Parts: sequence; structure tokens; C-alpha cells
Amino acid sequence: LTLKYYEDTYGRFFSRRQDSDFQENLYELLEIDASASKSDIRSQFKALAKLWHPDKNPECGKPCEEKFSKINKAYEVLSDDERRRAYDQAAGEATPIKSKTVSLTEANFRRLVTSRNDVWIIQVYIDGDESCEEFASFWEESAMELGHTVHFGRINARTHASALQFLPYNVQLFPTVISWAPGKESLIFTPAERNLVRALRLFVERVLGDTVPMLRADDFKNKHGKITRGEVISKTSGKPEVVLITSSNRIPIEFKYASIKYEKFLNFFSNEFTEYRSIAAEFTNNTDVVLYYDRLAEDGRFQRMELPFDFRKNVKKAEVQGVVKLAKYLTIPSLDRSSFEEFCQRTDTTRPMGNEEETESSAGVENLCVLIVRDKNDVKRKAREYVQSELSALQTRVLEGMSTLFDGFDNVHIAEVDLERHPRFAKLIQQLEEKYASKLSVIALLSPTNRVSFFDNTDELPDWIGDLLKGDEFVTWHYLTEFIGENNLSQYFTDEENPLLKKIFMDFVFHLWKWRSVFTMAALFYALKKAGLSDYINLIVNVGLLLLTSLSLSLMDHRSELFL
Repeated sequence: LTLKYYEDTYGRFFSRRQDSDFQENLYELLEIDASASKSDIRSQFKALAKLWHPDKNPECGKPCEEKFSKINKAYEVLSDDERRRAYDQAAGEATPIKSKTVSLTEANFRRLVTSRNDVWIIQVYIDGDESCEEFASFWEESAMELGHTVHFGRINARTHASALQFLPYNVQLFPTVISWAPGKESLIFTPAERNLVRALRLFVERVLGDTVPMLRADDFKNKHGKITRGEVISKTSGKPEVVLITSSNRIPIEFKYASIKYEKFLNFFSNEFTEYRSIAAEFTNNTDVVLYYDRLAEDGRFQRMELPFDFRKNVKKAEVQGVVKLAKYLTIPSLDRSSFEEFCQRTDTTRPMGNEEETESSAGVENLCVLIVRDKNDVKRKAREYVQSELSALQTRVLEGMSTLFDGFDNVHIAEVDLERHPRFAKLIQQLEEKYASKLSVIALLSPTNRVSFFDNTDELPDWIGDLLKGDEFVTWHYLTEFIGENNLSQYFTDEENPLLKKIFMDFVFHLWKWRSVFTMAALFYALKKAGLSDYINLIVNVGLLLLTSLSLSLMDHRSELFL
């Protein structure tokens, strides 16, 4: 029975592969869902080809050749209707319910959902079910409307049943929609009206809740006055603050979502509805959003500054996202695993839904992260000088509705890494220093291709960052593949808030109290008692097997981290 429990938990995930001649899931190779359209497949292949083609990555060598070969073979099969149909039949695929939302599986659930500070709306469905098919159009319309804010994902209860173990509820009815928000109780969607799109929007607003603190006029005037007079000065830099000034009594859900997702790095506020006129009168021009940040003064102290934005009362998702991107760029966080993933890694699978033209235009765009590993005070001072010199131009891009702060990059960030807290990353730095005979102070990282460039002249740091952003041909890039293989670079960072031992323990408790565990223990106890074993010995055997099985499952959940 114990072995049967183990097989039920992990067997389903691998059974799909055994029916096919291909050793890897072709859809997963192209990072798409099984319901992806032909145009989606073509767009995704172009994006991946730009990143992994050997001719464009001559220094990468064999890893890039192997990766591109797999991507190319997957595209050859999935772009041909007959070959794709044959592959789906061999892999046991039913006629899929198509969706542009993220397909959540046991393989990616932890990476995309549990380890990130994101809000998810998750649908559990099965292909071929009439109710699921009827709900599909409402789901897609809602995801198209709200997918730039919260994340929409689906779990196929038939082909990815093992992913259901992560949900807080035992789902038996299809479709079932569940919320997943950090620090909040998961809710089940129960529509109270016939308009399901509106009902889903109200559900999302309920999930987000009232997360934005409201400012009164007296408090805002006092703070605004001190800042404009230059009286707010400190020795250390504080978190940037984003203040929404609105005449509406409803906070946009995009603003609520940002206050949850980025609470570790940014503070968010809005005004009391009745205080709008008094607060708006403090500004000479129309102001919809104010960004407060700390400017490094010549004496080494920080002065609080005010950066107003006039969106002509049209504060929507693009405007909120633009201000938040700029606020994040103004921070220089100390990274742990989750913040490294947030600031420095591409997350294509959680990219907001959009039309094909948007997908094409973003294909091949990378993240640039400048990591400060030594001489932190001097390097951070020079980095802040560069950031502040670009602020006016970046403000203009936000006001013009540009989707990125810098041309050619999805995101650009500067961050610091404490090597003592991240021994695996420190060891990687040591290997790089031995390989290139250089003492590293600053590293530029391009994601997802994992290319790095080094710099050690602090005085010329602003010029070097400028060369990186311009794509200067004189900047030398090296691939990390020979050092990390196919491992995810985030695994070289320690998760400060949730270390590995704590995660293993939490999973251990989770497996310990699953109904299958309790049922297995009860059945084994009954069987051994029938066999004539004493109750005392019987109990010891049951408890021992239960603990051993739960520990084995917990260790298997984190095998990639344990054996890195």
C-alpha cells in the first residue's frame, strides 16, 4: 500500500511520456500549452530560435546546439498538422480545450506559483467535458481583460493530476476556479450572476481585497510640504513610494495587485475619496500618480524627492505598470532567490496575454541585471548616479506609454548580492574569477541565455552601464553553461524567507496529513492486526512507514535543489 501511494503520487506525471517515441514533451520544449494555435507555435519558435541559435551564440557551444536541435525538432512536429495529430494520439491527448493562459503542471507549479509573490486565478478542468467547454469562452475573455494584472493558469485534472496536490482544496467538480494569493486564504469562485466575465472580475477584486492604505489630506500636506522644502533627509535609502491621487472611490485592480506583488520593495498609497480636492490642490499641474524616491546628495546622504505623473485622469494598467517599473528600477535590492527571479529572470510563461503582434515584437528580448558583488558602497554610489542621470528620460517614456524603460530589454535592474549569504553563488563567482583571472566587483547578466560580462573599474561604471544598454559591440559576453549546465541560476541563491530545510519540513507535514497517508496507515494497521501482530508493534511499524514515506516524498519534491 505504501508503494501504491508512492506510485499514485508520482506515476501519473511520467505515464504520458511512455506512450510516445519522443523522450521529452514537445509542448514543454517550446514552452507552450497543448492547445496552442499554429501561429502561437510559430511565434514561440521564432523567439526561442533567436535566443538559442548556434550561429548567434558561437561561444555557447554544445549546450546551445543541443537546445536548438530539440526546439527545432519539436517545431517540425508541432507545426505539421498530421504529425502533431499523430503525436497527440500517441501521447494520449484528447481533443484539447484551447486556451492562451498558462498550463500549470507539477513540474512548473512551484516555480511559477508557490515561489513567487504573484496572484493567480487557477482553473481546474478536463478536456471533453461539456461544462468546461462552455466555460472556456468566458475564461478566455476574462483572462484577456485581466491577464495583464493577475495571472491566469489552468490545471488539466486528467493529464496533470499530480499538480492538484498543491491546491488547498480537493477538487471534484469541473470546472473549478480557485484563487492563490500570497498571505491570503484561497477562495473558490461561485458566480452570483449570469454574466460570468463580470462575475470573474468581481471575484478578482474580492481576492485582492483592500490592500492599499488611504491617506488623509493633513498627513499628505505635511509630507508633501517637507519634501518640497527639502527637509526629508536621511543617512540610508528608504523604499520608493507610489501614491495614486484619484477622484474615484474605487482603486484600480492593477494598483491593488502591484501593492501585493511588490510590497517587499515598494510602498503604495492612495487618498481618501473625500480628501481628493485638498490633496490635488497641492500640485500646480494635474497629477494622477506621485513617485517618491531617495536621491543621493553630494554629502552622501539621501534626500526624498517627488516625481509627479499626469496621465490626464487615465490611470489604467499600462500607466500603473510603467510607474511601478520605474520605481523598481530606482531600488537596488539585496537579492535572495525569489527577488532574483523577480528582478533578473525572464518569465515568459507568465507574460501577459496579448495579440500575435505583441508576441512577435517581444520575441528574443532579454532581461539585463547588473549585480554588485564586491566594493558595494562605492559601486552603489556610482550606480545611483547613473540611475538618477536617466530619470528625466525614463519619466518621459512612462508618460508616453512605452512598454519598456529601455529599448532592446524587457527589464533592466541593478541589485547587490551578499556572497556570504549565498555560498553556491559565491562558489560560482570564484570559478569565474579562476577562469578569467580577474577579481570581479560587478557582473552584468543577460537572461534567459545566461550570458555574463564583467567590470572592475568603479569610476567608469556609469559609462559601462550605458554601453550595456546600447548593445555596444565592445562589451564581451561569456556563457555560464560550462559552469552551471542546464541548472536554473536561481538555484544558486538561498531563499532567505523560506530556506530549503524549512520547505522540506513544510512538504513533509503536507504529505503526512494527506488523506491517502491516513487511509494507507489505517488499512495497513488493520491488515497487520489481522495477521496477529500486537497493537504496540503494529503502531510502531505504521508510524515508521508513514514518516519514511512522507520524508521520501518531500525529498523527491526538492531533488533538483538537493543535488545541485
